[in-house]
Amino acid sequence: MITESMWTALGDPMRRAIFERLVERPRAVGELAAEFPISRPAVSQHLKVLKDAGLVVDQPAGNRRIYHVDPVGVDALRAQLDRFWSKALTTYKEVVEHPTQESSMTIETQETSVRTQIVVAAPIQRAFRVFTEQFDRIKPREHNMLGVDIAETVFEPRVGGHVYDRGVDGRECRWARVLAYEPPHRVVISWDINPRWQVETDLERTSEVEIRFTSESPERTRVELEHRNLDRHGESWEALRDGVASESGWPLYLQKFGDLIED
Repeated sequence: MITESMWTALGDPMRRAIFERLVERPRAVGELAAEFPISRPAVSQHLKVLKDAGLVVDQPAGNRRIYHVDPVGVDALRAQLDRFWSKALTTYKEVVEHPTQESSMTIETQETSVRTQIVVAAPIQRAFRVFTEQFDRIKPREHNMLGVDIAETVFEPRVGGHVYDRGVDGRECRWARVLAYEPPHRVVISWDINPRWQVETDLERTSEVEIRFTSESPERTRVELEHRNLDRHGESWEALRDGVASESGWPLYLQKFGDLIED
């Protein structure tokens, strides 16, 4: 029988992306972690949610556990989908026609872009400065392509600069280039990461992220982030879009930024 936890589990884009990988073929935690910009513990947590929801099962294989979809849970999900579809459309209609009061942070996913914003209680100059100068405290450490722990994330404040992670062993992973730097109103960086969550060396297959700062009052700033042209990444770009739109993607960055402003 379908449970509400199934809907909750698949409602998160990152968990949905992990589930879709398991639909293709069984995988171990390490394999999944290599395909997404999150740590092994984070992947394990997502798998636990999917397992508790009855959507995946695991089996021991030596010193690893191999995860695959649970056919019983998937059959229940498929069988009940039609029954819930009408209710889902009715709920959606209610949300559209009677929206709730605007919150401090919103996110919108379009075909080839992701937009999210937050309003913070800070002057525009401070908001811009905190975002760029303290980006090391905003980017989650588990978003890591180095293979070793990250010692720091560096945001070089100039056009032509880079955003990069430096590992505890001194290695660097340059995953973005600064395309525009206009304090205190705007900064644009490239996204040089492909859908396999590896550094993209073909600059024609990269997207861009624009962060705009707008003063709403002397002590209030709206920060809008747009990640656009995601289709430039080619095959599987939709999975990349869903990843950066998930709760562990750009919304997490802006939430950490908002928390930092309040410190």
